[in-house]
Amino acid sequence: MKFLVDECTGILVSKQLSQMGFNSISVMEVMKGADDQDVMRKAIEENRVIITNDKYLGRLAEFYKLPGIILLRLKDESAQNKIKVVSFVVTSRTNLILGNITVVSENKMRVRRIKRSKTVGVK
Repeated sequence: MKFLVDECTGILVSKQLSQMGFNSISVMEVMKGADDQDVMRKAIEENRVIITNDKYLGRLAEFYKLPGIILLRLKDESAQNKIKVVSFVVTSRTNLILGNITVVSENKMRVRRIKRSKTVGVK
């Protein structure tokens, strides 16, 4: 599984995923300052699951054919906590990621299928 870690989530999450053996890139490293459409386009072109703290990207997932999105809704926004939560999700809930919007907090996870019928293309 491949991941694209949004700027707001941080480069350290991407580095941890890479150390765990996942193919992960950070928006901060490869397209710093990119707008949401460019981030989504990259995820679609490279079949990458987006990891983000940005609720707006979570809403947009319904309108684009994203491979999946992990939306972090954390009380503790520290890099260490983000790494802990993301590591748990990608190692123990792998089957829930592709094709879904996975909303994760420190003690709860909600999974909703991305509806494909309402999709539009990214230009």
